[in-house]
Amino acid sequence: MPPRPIDPNTLAAARLFSDRTAGQFRLVGALLFGSRARGDYQPQSDTDVAVLLSGAPGPFLETKLALADIAYDVLLETGVLIQPLPIWQSKWDCPESSAHPRLLENVKRDGVPL
Repeated sequence: MPPRPIDPNTLAAARLFSDRTAGQFRLVGALLFGSRARGDYQPQSDTDVAVLLSGAPGPFLETKLALADIAYDVLLETGVLIQPLPIWQSKWDCPESSAHPRLLENVKRDGVPL
């Protein structure tokens, strides 16, 4: 089965999330990744969004929870479940220094800029 295009509701929700994130963080960029970006998603699939943050790594859990708060607001408004993944620029530039280098490679390969 050929990949499906990104549905407009998902794309709009991911962009809304990205815009709101930029208002609270030093955002370098945001990428849609995972099954929604590859086009092999199911109706119940979540929407994975990598949030590229400026500077050296900060507190991961605190940042992840703050991003989840923004994602929850977007879910209430759009019905689209966003799973944010914070990635700091230093880890993005040097994935082998990350605890999950393969995940970063997948995001780079499959990611769709928002």
